[in-house]
Amino acid sequence: MLFIRRNFFLYLLFALCIFQINAKAPANSRNAGEINILFASDMNEISSVKKGGYASVAYMLKQQREKTTPLFFFFGGGSIGPSLLSSFDRGSHIIDLLNAIEPDVMSISKRDFSFFEDELSLRSYEAAFPFIATNIIESETKQPLDGLFKSVVTQQGNYTIGVLSTLSDNAITEYNLKRITITDKQKAIITEAKKLRDKNVDLIVLINSSRNNDVFPLLMDNTVDFIFQKDSLALTSNRIIPQHPRHIFIREEDQFALINISGIDKKNQDLIKVDTQFYSYTDLDKESNMQKLVERYQERLSTLLDEVIGITRTPINTQRTLVRSKENNFANFVADALKEYTEADIGIVNGGSIRGENVYVKNQNITRRHIISELPYRNRILVLQISGIQIREAIENGLTGIDKALGKFLQVSGLQVTYDRQLPINERVISIKHNGEKLVNNKIYKVAMSDYLASGGDDFTMWQGAQNFVYRNPNDMLISDIVINYIRKKGKIAPKTENRLIDLTEPKY
Repeated sequence: MLFIRRNFFLYLLFALCIFQINAKAPANSRNAGEINILFASDMNEISSVKKGGYASVAYMLKQQREKTTPLFFFFGGGSIGPSLLSSFDRGSHIIDLLNAIEPDVMSISKRDFSFFEDELSLRSYEAAFPFIATNIIESETKQPLDGLFKSVVTQQGNYTIGVLSTLSDNAITEYNLKRITITDKQKAIITEAKKLRDKNVDLIVLINSSRNNDVFPLLMDNTVDFIFQKDSLALTSNRIIPQHPRHIFIREEDQFALINISGIDKKNQDLIKVDTQFYSYTDLDKESNMQKLVERYQERLSTLLDEVIGITRTPINTQRTLVRSKENNFANFVADALKEYTEADIGIVNGGSIRGENVYVKNQNITRRHIISELPYRNRILVLQISGIQIREAIENGLTGIDKALGKFLQVSGLQVTYDRQLPINERVISIKHNGEKLVNNKIYKVAMSDYLASGGDDFTMWQGAQNFVYRNPNDMLISDIVINYIRKKGKIAPKTENRLIDLTEPKY
């Protein structure tokens, strides 16, 4: 059945619109056997050319909706967070923008859990369209998370499409989720696809946010008719992307896809013809009403964020691969800020918490905007009293993701770690020193870290049950605010690398 929000007046309006459309056009007046689908995803940062694009997508939607061919708009999620503005409103502005361009559905990816399960449920009730997550259930109730659906049937013109969505297996550990269970993707899809076939839909679309190819066989055996996906990191990885005309894969960060589908035949998918065009946000005009809405949000951000808080005397580079694979001067600065603020022995920061991917030149002014861009998650600091052996286990865990630039890679303050990334996993640490002395396995150290790491995010479970250390400064401040105040206090900063992380495989000059 069609998705209709729990709102009687919206239902009446929807019914009236359908009546008017049917009154104006004969049942078969639309192009027989032909539909268009616009697929966009990963648009979390409205101030970014590559991650923003809402006005460009709105322009294309307006053009296509004026044509006689039915148009479906599927949004692939990955946009509620993290971002500059979502650090204030937890992604409500994204839902506001999407409501204005009316997607048929939105699938859920792991980044939509940036502010955890409850906030995602709240966003679903703000949306005038359904959220889909086929392989997610609440751990206690064994039912879909409040506000989410396992599948949805959408209709445009005379055509119906059933939509499914998969979430990555690693979402729980990466985002430290407590209330959900991720079920087997293939079983969940097969079960829901059968229900959709029983409803006699014309097509079944799977929106896949996982980076492995385990759902591709479900396209080959016609369990689903299409797989849609966007992954801009595929270009810089060794990932093999299966090639198939009904596997719609967006590789560029600033792109969306428009797919024309003809020859639709429920009994024979081989008759389907597909023409996919990819569009860059920068290649299109901007729809004026959407652009005005985006600009209003940007003005609010400017008021909040454009205050200059300091100046950097050294260049800084926070590109993703750098903060997740080697010592980084900005990450050192953040770890130092946490250590000093809490008066801990050691400070640690996971590279995945630094998200700006910016380059700052020598003598550049630093604003609040810059720091919130770098540290968009609403994390706070905890200080745990943990043993030297637990610290070593944590460093080893961080090194397990170094080859793939995973966010669990740890940046440190108060430690000097020597490691060999070519050694087997969990055997890569050669030595660890604290303040120049060898780390003592059974000694207890006070370690400052985000509440995300302290509660076991990114598989940092080695310190579960560790005792908290109560530090003197207020413990309810966000990490971004602590770093902002740290810069204000210094005025002029000069972040540097100083052999805190020594990789023996790196060439010596």
